[in-house]
Order: sequence, then C-alpha cells, then structure tokens
Amino acid sequence: MYSKRRAHIADEVLGRHMKRDPWARLYGQLVYHQKKENLSADAWLALRNQLEERGLTARLTETRNRYQIRILASDRSPGRDNYFLHILLLMLTVITTTMTGAQFIMRNPFQSPADFFSGMDYSFALLTILLAHEMGHYVAARYHKMRVTLPYFIPFYIPAFHPGTFGAFIKMKSPVPHRRALFDVGVAGPLAGVVVSILFLWIGLNRLPGESEMWAYIQTLHPIDGGGAIPLTLGENLLFDALKMLAGKPWLPMSEIYHFPYIFAGWFGFLVTAINLMPIGQLDGGHITYALFGEGAARVALAAFALLVFLNIYLITRFDSMVYVLWTLLILVFIRFKHPPTLNDERGLTPLRRALGYFSYLVFILTFTPLPIYIP
Repeated sequence: MYSKRRAHIADEVLGRHMKRDPWARLYGQLVYHQKKENLSADAWLALRNQLEERGLTARLTETRNRYQIRILASDRSPGRDNYFLHILLLMLTVITTTMTGAQFIMRNPFQSPADFFSGMDYSFALLTILLAHEMGHYVAARYHKMRVTLPYFIPFYIPAFHPGTFGAFIKMKSPVPHRRALFDVGVAGPLAGVVVSILFLWIGLNRLPGESEMWAYIQTLHPIDGGGAIPLTLGENLLFDALKMLAGKPWLPMSEIYHFPYIFAGWFGFLVTAINLMPIGQLDGGHITYALFGEGAARVALAAFALLVFLNIYLITRFDSMVYVLWTLLILVFIRFKHPPTLNDERGLTPLRRALGYFSYLVFILTFTPLPIYIP
C-alpha cells in the first residue's frame, strides 16, 4: 500500500504531465500514464529525477503508443554516506597492503617502521588502480543522477601470498534509470582501472634494470635456486605479454614479478579487470552485456559460464589447479545469470556506446589470464 505522503508527492510531480490510473488504487499502487506523443524521453527523465530528489522511485514501461509509470519505492530519504567508515576502511586497507608490499620484497613489516614503509610503493599503486576502477563507476552513476556511495575498501592481511585486500566496491542506492546509464556505469570502472593498470605496469617495466642487474637484485632477496621455497609463478595474459615486449623486457620471469611493486600491481589490475568484465549477471561485464542485448544477455551469460566450467575442468585435470572454482561457485550462488531490468529498458545505446561495449570485450580477452597462479 502507498502512503498519502507518497501519493501527494507523486501527484505534485506527475499530475500536470500524466494521468493517474484510478483502477490501480484498488490494489494499492500508484500508476500514471500518458500518450507517447505527449511525453518525450527527456521529459520523463526530468520527472524521474524530481521523484528521486523527493525520495520516490518509479519504473517506466511502454506499450505501442503509451507510457506507463509505476511508483515503486516507499518515501525514504536518500541517506548520507558514512564518511568515517569509508575513511577507516581505506586507512586499514592502506595498512594491510603496505604490510603485504613489504613482504613481497622480503621485509618484515613488524620489525621496524622502515621495513613497514618499504611496502608503500605497492600499496600506492594497487589502491590507485582499485580507486580508479570504483571512481569510474561512481562518476558515471553521478552523471546520470543516481544515488551511489563512495567506495568501500576491504582490508585483509595474512602472512602468505595475497594482494592484501579483497578489493573495493560501491553500493547503488537508487535504481538504474535506463540502459544507457547501466552501460556507462558498467563500462567506466573496468576501462578506468585498466588504463591506470597499464600506466603503473609501464612505469614498473621501464624502471627495471638490465637482466643481469635484475637477477642480482633478486639474489639479495632470496636464493636464486629457491632454497626450498615453493616456486610460485603468476600466469601471463596477452596485454601483459605485449607490454613486456614493447618495453624490451621479455626476459622478466613471472615467478619473480611480485618483487617489483608497480609491475605486480599492474598485473593484479589486469586480473581484476578481466574478472569484472565476465559477461555474467551483475558483474561489470554483465551490465555491459545487458545494456547491449537486453534479455538476450542471459544466453550470453550461460555461454560464458559454460566456457568457465570447461576452463575449470581443463585446469583441474591438466594442472591440478582449482583457481577459478571459487568464482564458479560465487556465480552459481550469488551473481547468477539473469540481469534485472532497468527502469526504462526501451532507451537503447548510441552507436558510440555500442562500439565501446564491443571494445570492452576485447579488453576482457586481452587481460584474461587462463591460469593466474600455479606451481611449475
């Protein structure tokens, strides 16, 4: 049932432009309608923004010649960001990634302040990449006047091989108005993240000394023969390989790149980009795919999931690796395949957005690492 206050607000905003459906009141809903010739898409967006500003959410549906707007949400205030929580989580993640970065260059972050701060280069690079990704989403959402939180960083630390964080996320606090907005929000994060990842990787590669000097540096960190340590190796992807060749560093061993903060942060940024660009459910790639294909996105998601299952089978049988099993389970249990509709699915993409959407698939192919981590 709708409240009188909600009905009053809806009437104030929509009453001069649309007619309220009197029959909808019998089942407790607020529904307004108008002929398409009397209400343009831009006018609808202006009305929707007015409703959002006053705490209401509406969904637009269309028939052949008529718009229908249904008020969905109860009248709630938009709420405010908990800035203290955002800052606290960011500071904790700075600490955990700095400690992790120190470990990557074989320093004990608990031994002295100097050892702790030796991990700052890694922390700076990684968190800048993650921040660029999330702020891409944030800026695109704010451009379309959607309510959205600032990024929440997730700190994590264990004295073992780990990036030092579980990443970051933003929370949408209002529905997506149309497919253009969904596309912009979905594509902005991965593209911003991959650009910054390329920047740090390129700087890191060009800071590398010659091959013999690199091995001499690694020798100061640990014995070259491994000294009984587990020979952990990171997998390559097409973009990483191309940048190594372009920088003239094809000899860089993937078993040692985590000793070089900018290089490892760039590699990890590519991994995050590729995982998020999987065209499944409500991952960034799922947003892009739904914006491109609408209901057909579910078929794309099922096909992509089938390929992921095939990859899992291959990695398990060939390399004894279960590296993508967790993601497979997360997709089945939480992410799923079907993407929810926007408030106005009829507003499709511009040609430029479609081209950018197909380009994002190319970015996925270039940054995807079939076997991210393994023991040779």
